[in-house]
Amino acid sequence: VEKVLKNGCHLTFFPNGTWKKVGSDGKTSTITFFNGDVKQVMPDQTVIYYYADAKTTHTTYADGLEVLQFSNGQIEKHYPDGKKEITFPDQTIKNLFTDGQEESIF
Repeated sequence: VEKVLKNGCHLTFFPNGTWKKVGSDGKTSTITFFNGDVKQVMPDQTVIYYYADAKTTHTTYADGLEVLQFSNGQIEKHYPDGKKEITFPDQTIKNLFTDGQEESIF
């Protein structure tokens, strides 16, 4: 079922309980899946995906940077060049470099 709201937004409802909202600008969309996951696509092509069961958010930016935010407070940044930066809940930072080197900052 598809509905068009007065403000120009489009809502699409699927038989399995998933639904999609496309903003009036046509560039912003939100898909709410039957399992509680939510995927948002922003006008700048940033994609934000929330995994409901794991309570984890995965954001992918147009430049290729990926940021994962876990429910325990851990944050991981995965850079396009392959470098990874992990910030643990105790604020310890671990950098993983593409050449195999590791650096920890306490």
